[in-house]
Amino acid sequence: MRSDVLNKNSGSYGEQYKEWNIKDVTADVTLTAADSGKLILVNPAATTTITLPSISLKGWTCTVIVTEGIAATDGSMDQIVNVDMGSGANLINIGQVHTVDGAGDAGNFAVAGDDFFVFTAAATPGDRAEFVSTGTQWICQAYVKDLSDSDFSANADTIG
Repeated sequence: MRSDVLNKNSGSYGEQYKEWNIKDVTADVTLTAADSGKLILVNPAATTTITLPSISLKGWTCTVIVTEGIAATDGSMDQIVNVDMGSGANLINIGQVHTVDGAGDAGNFAVAGDDFFVFTAAATPGDRAEFVSTGTQWICQAYVKDLSDSDFSANADTIG
């Protein structure tokens, strides 16, 4: 009831939920300040690079999830998705990637020179990475099926 929501002692806050602001991506794109906070769903038609905006946008954030738009099967992405965290700028990006593979790969972390987060063509739909700018570096937290298919990289298109 509306009066319950307006009454500060009611304990009722009405029905509220967070609605994601979604951006669908199928090809190369450079994100802008206006894309902060968005959920980036990537269903690539070919090798795709998502370039993050200027690192100077302190607090800028997004979540990238790869999808084929179909029911997920292990390793069924078919196309490479690169997330460019400032290649060539010698940033000190930090972060961790966690895997659910269970095959001895507990995860990995970003090291000097890791300018990309790469989802290979063997990645699994639903693999995801979240990015936040500190104003001087990107922080990335990722959750993937298999570390050999989605990880930090010094290069686009390959893990290594």
